Amino acid sequence: MSGTIALTRRSGFQLRPRPYRVWIDGVAVGRLAQNGAAEFAVDSGVHVVELSLDGMYSKKVSVEVREGSTRRLHCGAHGPLAFSAFGLLLPGLAIRLTLTH
Repeated sequence: MSGTIALTRRSGFQLRPRPYRVWIDGVAVGRLAQNGAAEFAVDSGVHVVELSLDGMYSKKVSVEVREGSTRRLHCGAHGPLAFSAFGLLLPGLAIRLTLTH
């Protein structure tokens, strides 16, 4: 009774290209490097995915995973201002996370 959540991360602009921390259902499950990809096995059902880095984070994305299926998400910085003082003022806008499949 499991499926997969797969994440990809494009290069995008970042002052310090460090890995994002990956959270599924409020639990840190791994990291995602710049230009990287990662897969996480999960039970079938609805899961909440979020990314974070240095106090900044993505919006939470709900993903329904069916038995034996893979749900794909893509992420990256919201642009050059994302990790500047602007990003500190609005930390939830720093990382873009989008369900692609």
